[in-house]
Amino acid sequence: MNHFPCVMTLKVDTASVTQLRRMVTRICGDSLEFIRIEICEHGTRMKVWLCVGAAMVAPVMDAVMQSLPGAEFGRFTQTSHY
Repeated sequence: MNHFPCVMTLKVDTASVTQLRRMVTRICGDSLEFIRIEICEHGTRMKVWLCVGAAMVAPVMDAVMQSLPGAEFGRFTQTSHY
């Protein structure tokens, strides 16, 4: 089993960032390595990088798709470093 973290990228509406952060923190617990957030699309959307344990990718994706249907998933990269 591979234990390297996975960096997930996605875009969400600016108003959804706090909800996303809380949800990911609750789901991942100690498996959450970091969250990076950057303003994009003139402040209407936020680009988010989540670094989570590989086993958390599917639960995070499911929760995001159910709670934030406007979210757009980007690249997923499994890495041994950031």
